Amino acid sequence: MLQRWQPAHVRLLFIMALVMAPPTADAMDALQWNGFALVRPQTPADVPLDDDRLSAQFQMGLDWRPFAGFGTHLHVLARNDGDESRRGRVGVVEAWAEKNLNVRSDRVRILAGAFFLPTSRENIDSLWETPYTLTASALNSWLGEEFRPIGIDVSYRHRTARVGTFTGGGTVFRGNDTFGEILLGRGWALHDRWTLLGEHVKTRPTNGYTSISAETDDRLGWSGRAKWNDDRGSIQFTRIDNRSDARRHGELLNWATRFNLVGADYTWRNWTVAGEGGWGTTAIVTARGRFSSEIGAGYLLLSRRLNKFRVTVRADEYKVRDNKENALTAALLWEAHPRLRAGIEGITAEGQKRMAVELRFRF
Repeated sequence: MLQRWQPAHVRLLFIMALVMAPPTADAMDALQWNGFALVRPQTPADVPLDDDRLSAQFQMGLDWRPFAGFGTHLHVLARNDGDESRRGRVGVVEAWAEKNLNVRSDRVRILAGAFFLPTSRENIDSLWETPYTLTASALNSWLGEEFRPIGIDVSYRHRTARVGTFTGGGTVFRGNDTFGEILLGRGWALHDRWTLLGEHVKTRPTNGYTSISAETDDRLGWSGRAKWNDDRGSIQFTRIDNRSDARRHGELLNWATRFNLVGADYTWRNWTVAGEGGWGTTAIVTARGRFSSEIGAGYLLLSRRLNKFRVTVRADEYKVRDNKENALTAALLWEAHPRLRAGIEGITAEGQKRMAVELRFRF
């Protein structure tokens, strides 16, 4: 019988990490939280811009750091529509524990649980949000919807006085066996719909789903990355291989996906330029043999902050096989209050157009 990696396993790992943490008198004082609630009316459109006419979300992060070098994080989400998925309205996005060790002037970080891989150059805010637009690029929309390592990540950071900081990291994970199905089933999208642990996202009209947390083939996936950064910018290369068996398991379609990512960003005064490019292959085994498809996506954004306003323009390109498409996004955000942000965003892609306005309250 095939074993499945369920959200209960993640919760058990998270609870074990809490139990192993030495108790302190100020443990409860070390608990912090942050989050936001938003409402976003938008015009109707088809793939890749289809979304609810009225989106509402509530997201919260709970962080507990009972002593120096150790911390835990829980990221929960609730939304008004499950988008035909199963168990997609309320649940856990991330749940992890970390231990930081100092090696002379360097740092080792050990992370265990379910987490976003630190690749994005646009989703850099708390709870994996972007400060530049209302919705993410096609590349990061896909990663937020279909990739969430559930395992252990170890990174080593070396800082120099003149050249900057160098970081290397490696991840071993379970789950993510269907990574790639959403591109071949439904296609690319531009939105901010992060998949929950235990959720099955519908990708085809009949009997086609993807899941970040289901473990169907008992194979470990892996990822490796290298990064350089200084006070103004960074550049990073990442390799992901989910090592899937590329077979159907009930309603889940496993895809063997190998994907490379290169990302960079640079900030000068009130200007920021950021971009990422990803390329690779995904494959599936059927009764007629093994079929492989090339996949790729990239974006480049330019953003400027003007007092309480931020203006951003982003160009996207993405493809599956020989089908290559483009998208253009423009957004204006207004920090009306430290806890209140309003925004308007327009996107055009594949002959579709979507206009959205948003009001977001932070806490």
